[in-house]
Amino acid sequence: MLLLSLILFFFLSASGQTKPTVITGIVHDAQNEPLAYVNVFIQNTFDGAMTDEKGIFEFSTGQTGEFTLTASLVGYKKYNATFTAALLEGKPLEITLVSESVQTNEIIVTASSFSSDKEKGVMVTSMDVMTTPGGAADIFQSLKTLPGLTQVSESAELYVRGGDPYETLTLYDQATLNHPYTFESSYGGIFSNINTSSISDMYFSSGGFSAKYGNALSGVLALESKDLPQVREVSLGLSLASAGINASIPFENNFGFRFDGRQSYTAPIFWLNGGKDEFTIAPISGDINSSVIYQYSKTGMLKLSGYAAEDKQSVNVDQPGYTDQFDGNSNNTFFNLQLHDILFGSVVLKSGLSRSNHKNKWVLGILDLTTEDTGIKSRTDLEYVADASLKISGGFELENRSAKYIGVIPVEDYDLRDEAEGEIINAAFDVLRLGGYLELEKSGFFGIPNYFVVAGIRTDYINDLNIHWFDPRINTGYKLSDKSTLSIGWGIFHQHPDPRLYSPSDGNPDLKEMRADHYILSYDYKINDNDNFRIEAYYKDYNNLPLEDEFVNYNNNGYGYAKGIDVLFKGKITRKLSGWISYGYIDTKRKWMDYEEFTSSEYDITHNLSIVAKYDISPSFQLGMNYKYATGKPFTPIVSSVYREDWNVYEPLYGIDNSSRFPDYNRLDIRLTHLNNLFDKWFSIFYIEAINILNIENIFDYSYNSDYSSREEVKSYFGRRTVVFGMVVNL
Repeated sequence: MLLLSLILFFFLSASGQTKPTVITGIVHDAQNEPLAYVNVFIQNTFDGAMTDEKGIFEFSTGQTGEFTLTASLVGYKKYNATFTAALLEGKPLEITLVSESVQTNEIIVTASSFSSDKEKGVMVTSMDVMTTPGGAADIFQSLKTLPGLTQVSESAELYVRGGDPYETLTLYDQATLNHPYTFESSYGGIFSNINTSSISDMYFSSGGFSAKYGNALSGVLALESKDLPQVREVSLGLSLASAGINASIPFENNFGFRFDGRQSYTAPIFWLNGGKDEFTIAPISGDINSSVIYQYSKTGMLKLSGYAAEDKQSVNVDQPGYTDQFDGNSNNTFFNLQLHDILFGSVVLKSGLSRSNHKNKWVLGILDLTTEDTGIKSRTDLEYVADASLKISGGFELENRSAKYIGVIPVEDYDLRDEAEGEIINAAFDVLRLGGYLELEKSGFFGIPNYFVVAGIRTDYINDLNIHWFDPRINTGYKLSDKSTLSIGWGIFHQHPDPRLYSPSDGNPDLKEMRADHYILSYDYKINDNDNFRIEAYYKDYNNLPLEDEFVNYNNNGYGYAKGIDVLFKGKITRKLSGWISYGYIDTKRKWMDYEEFTSSEYDITHNLSIVAKYDISPSFQLGMNYKYATGKPFTPIVSSVYREDWNVYEPLYGIDNSSRFPDYNRLDIRLTHLNNLFDKWFSIFYIEAINILNIENIFDYSYNSDYSSREEVKSYFGRRTVVFGMVVNL
């Protein structure tokens, strides 16, 4: 993939082209609302483009004479007009599409949804991600400033409303990504291995999501990569932490190429901010993401995309009475072929075929574990807009997941010494899952103009595990006014436990599916196109969770709940000040895994507050701030120890499960961004960022002496003030 990407990149960069005519414009409806995914093209040619979420389109053409420009979208009358290239050059078009049926005023607002498309939820744009201080332009880290996500750790993993990260599904162009993180360890992955610059659309739900998404108990993050580029762009990025290149190159016959590459090198950060003594090998990572796109017809597009990512770290870890070295490395590869078209003039088709592979190795004392996780998936989604008030969608997927666990694990979790007793593990998980769904969206339901319903059913069948389920889901709401909507959501969600728990040696191959029932009450107030207020109450009822069993290792007798309230305000406060404030209250308890009592889970972070503010000092300077507060994470205290003479080690004795808490979490990040035309030629972004500028020593763990009689605090990832600066230049 890398070789192909480089060959195409240099070939396209070197090739000459005659200067085409660039046609730009915006498409909106009769109410002047922008329309996304409108096909705009020149008849009898392959020249054209789809509008983005703002209704904007742009494409180039070699046509010189008179031609007919067409704009079409399911549910609207087709637009046709005759132009010449000379007439359109440098003059943006404004196109209005008229509904083919009576256009209603309802906008279906589903609960717990955030999206880059304002019609699908509270808007979260790429610019929000790129400019959020402390987010490192990382989608996952930036999402953690939204309500419904708890600050359990500083990793990029998404802890959604009392759920384990394993309970949240990540999709990329319909493909499933089971390991979208770099630097995976027992504390989670620090960043994602997905480059934000390659993403065009994003949808995130923290609960009650539609039947379209399955095999997940808590949340879903669906990402769509960028389509055919219309203009040639190259940008270079350089900072204390990484270097990267991004290129978008179109050429004739509606063919295009995109390339993103990043390489991290953390040594300069440690040199400036300290902390290098904690590592024997400073963390390094690299990833390459590329895609080849071909628009084979006015409505049809093929996209072949893929990425490769790797990382490596070696860090000193305090063990009871001594210091050991943790070595970790992982490799990820992903390939996907996706087709997007409109059938019979009214059915939107998306179909993809993908393969992902993750390899990971951990070494710490006696622990020497290699994991490989491979997924092969075929998915097809169909969407039919019957009229302006009715949409029917459905689809199916076939997915094979194969996981292997090979190596040595400690017999006792607390004894990781090289001379400790170990257990050889050689376990495999290989299942085939068939899933399907059918869903209806109807506004003006029962003839009530302001009433809408989104109802669907999903089924999944896993023959190898002898499990299957039928999950009904419904979201219904009433538009109280042009700006406010009240909605109620309910649904059943199933997922099989972590593949690691199916090991015949220390798991149970007969484990059944887990279940969560979601209940959501949501009120949305849309102040204007960019400003939103939302308050939401929810309850999740967990059943059939894995629970330790002395006879079969694990059974399905675990249970729990999560309940809480999420509040969000997002928008402009003044002409120069914008941002969002999110707050979440949660109460969650479980009895699962090794819990002996029904008690607070490690995800029970009672209060979560995020304040993100961005102030435009001038047209070229912006000051950003990101403040986070969270209640301390629960943990199980060690109350004493006993000496094990047979192993010459002290065994810790624990108190009540999760009966103690770490101190509250506080962190303030700031960022100064400067926009500039470098040498009066290249648009450039310069920034300097201070992470944890107040140098607050947040604690996420404790280390102990050999007999557990005393302990020391273990700081979080960003436990010391860290300064980073860098730049991005668009050539």
